[in-house]
Amino acid sequence: MLLGICLGTFCPNARADNASAPDAPRRPASCATGTSCVSTSAFRTPANYLPPWEYLGDDTAAFKSLEKLLVEKAQPGSVYADETTGFIRADLKYPDGVDTYEFHFKNDGSRIVLFSARSQTNKVSPPGCFQKGCINGPRNRARAEALRDEIGWLGFETDEDKKWVPLFLH
Repeated sequence: MLLGICLGTFCPNARADNASAPDAPRRPASCATGTSCVSTSAFRTPANYLPPWEYLGDDTAAFKSLEKLLVEKAQPGSVYADETTGFIRADLKYPDGVDTYEFHFKNDGSRIVLFSARSQTNKVSPPGCFQKGCINGPRNRARAEALRDEIGWLGFETDEDKKWVPLFLH
């Protein structure tokens, strides 16, 4: 399947059979403060941070189930998956734009997936939460959590998650 853009040294326009596929990035990039982005690497910007996802079962089965879900939901031809490196990239369309997801399976038996979700168009985050239990931040946060819930995986709680506490003024 083909994609239409390149990210840094990673150009996903390579053939899906990986005959000419470049090396995928080894981990997701962090997010800059104020951007429409969430990432497992955004420790310094809590509004942009989401914990890694944890799955049950083996790495291969988890990779295939996420790939299948993304193929069903993604823009036609936008899914790039390389099982040998544990990397999946996909563009998902939402009413206010397209988000690019990158998933990095650790493939070390830990059953952990690192990821980032970036809007192709930066949008201002909503000014506050108006629903019970929401966390203010980029729209990508709720979208990524909904995707995680749909596949039935859990957010991996780390000590990093305990360093900040969201304040809700409801």
